[in-house]
Amino acid sequence: MGVALAVSGNLMGSVRITQLEPYGGVTFAHLENLELWRLLASQLIHVKQLHMLFNVLSLALLGFFLERRVHGFMFFLLWFIAGVTGTLVGTLFVTPPWNLGTGASQAVLGIAAFGLALFLRGAIQSRAFLIVLCFSLIPALALDFIYAGYPKPGHVVPLLIGGIAGFVHCRQPSNALQHAPPRAGGV
Repeated sequence: MGVALAVSGNLMGSVRITQLEPYGGVTFAHLENLELWRLLASQLIHVKQLHMLFNVLSLALLGFFLERRVHGFMFFLLWFIAGVTGTLVGTLFVTPPWNLGTGASQAVLGIAAFGLALFLRGAIQSRAFLIVLCFSLIPALALDFIYAGYPKPGHVVPLLIGGIAGFVHCRQPSNALQHAPPRAGGV
């Protein structure tokens, strides 16, 4: 939001995607020049500040349920890998100069898919968590269908990364007992 203030003069102002390049918008050309700082910075800036606040709230709610199950470093690693991969994949489908990767939706979708896998495996059986998953997933995917007519590849890839990571996490022996659904009859 500080970027929005610097660029538009309004804390909640919309910013054109091309204006985000100096602040961390990323393309493969930036990475070829070893501007690796953009991998992190690109996930912290957005063209629409209200959307960014939604992503922050989604991340906080997902983190409340998931971080203690995977610990802080693994949570960060999933956030980073899903976010960076989704952001970079998304740049492949947009023509320059609008192909700058920005935003946190990709990371949030990866973490939400991880949580969905845990929910489907019975590792988390909270209705509140199901509401958080719906809150995090449905609006992002609905916007894809409304504006693009299909789920954007930059969103599909982190969904796959998070989902696979969640199912793998549940299969690890060290997590199996922790995530096993309760048996019928209280046994």
